[in-house]
Amino acid sequence: MHKFLVLMVFSSLVALAAPSVFERYEAAMLSGEVEELDPAPSLVEAAAPAAPRPAGRTTELQADRAGHFRTDARLNGQFVPVLVDTGATLVALDETTARRLGVAPPPAAWRETVRTANGEAPAARTRIARVSLGPIEITNVDAIVLHDGQLPVTLLGMSFLNRLDGFSIENGRLVLRQ
Repeated sequence: MHKFLVLMVFSSLVALAAPSVFERYEAAMLSGEVEELDPAPSLVEAAAPAAPRPAGRTTELQADRAGHFRTDARLNGQFVPVLVDTGATLVALDETTARRLGVAPPPAAWRETVRTANGEAPAARTRIARVSLGPIEITNVDAIVLHDGQLPVTLLGMSFLNRLDGFSIENGRLVLRQ
């Protein structure tokens, strides 16, 4: 009986308070004031853990006479001469190479402007399905495509290098570890 009495008192209080809550809401809506919304919550992206990969893959590149690390990498299964460039944010390639790899961006994708050694140039973001250097293979690598003539060689930039377990320069050799 005690529980029933408590429930009745609570229900009575709610019934008395409800009209005043609705009246305040109605008055606020008719006042003409702009209702301010809370800012949208920030979006946090999460990914599933990566599939385990074989450990201990390494590749070494010898610096050329100018101190650059040049080699042939496989991009989407095609051999492409590349220059390893820690100053390049992304893998960067020209339109002809991109078409050969099957990653030619549509006209609407050309909305980026990048700074190159030759000045500013229009570019389009894309993604390369597979980039391999010796036994090392990275999938879904962010890249950027520049118009032909803007880039003398494909740059293997940080979008590839940051996906490695590490890289270092030792005795004129670049050691890449996956």
